[in-house]
Amino acid sequence: PNVISRKKSDVFNDYDAFVEKFKPKKTTDDCYTPPAVYDAIFGWLRENANIEGREIVRPFYPGGDFERYEYPEGCIVVDNPPFSILAKICRWYKARNIDFFLFAPHLTLFSPRNIEWTCIVTYSPIIYANGAIVSTDFVSTLFGDIRIMTAPEWRRRIVAAGKKDKPQLPKYKYPNNVASPSLLGKIAPYVEFVVHASECQFVSRLDSQKGGPVIFGGGVILSDAKAAEKEAAEKEAAEKEAERECI
Repeated sequence: PNVISRKKSDVFNDYDAFVEKFKPKKTTDDCYTPPAVYDAIFGWLRENANIEGREIVRPFYPGGDFERYEYPEGCIVVDNPPFSILAKICRWYKARNIDFFLFAPHLTLFSPRNIEWTCIVTYSPIIYANGAIVSTDFVSTLFGDIRIMTAPEWRRRIVAAGKKDKPQLPKYKYPNNVASPSLLGKIAPYVEFVVHASECQFVSRLDSQKGGPVIFGGGVILSDAKAAEKEAAEKEAAEKEAERECI
């Protein structure tokens, strides 16, 4: 029979692809909370709800099962649950008289029918440990018959805590002939800007960056004429943004 010899590198690449198929894929259910954000949330809760002396539990950890978790008498669940089954979780706790204070997705906060808990609208843009940015609210049984409330001061704390946990990436000042997705993102909401093939060249880094960092998201070198057009577009976009903020 014919025997086909294969390089070791091919075998290893096939194995890596095989293993990759079985790795868990990250979704909004994998939004694990940065410690500084959790601390800010818990600090506000301690100031605004009567939780003194009660045990705080966090049953939503990787591989955990909240239905099999052993809940101490009188405990409070303060955690970030899988958003996809949030309504089920809330009803499960309500049926067992277990108090909770849980993270919730902003866009579907009022989706469950017959809500029997408090919906706290904060619209907090939280950057979770997996890099997902989710506008987040909260649901709780700790505020009596209040069904909806806002907490602007608390939101400010959450946003400030998120900035502390956010990695500080170095910022680079590029020549005007350079454009990138993030740089053009400042123009896109306000000004139409078109670049033809003859007016640009795509690059991953500048000559001055050899051996160093690349342009995040890739970059493009513009012709002098198009660079001048970009500069005018940036100025127009800044003016329109300033006008919008004044409205």
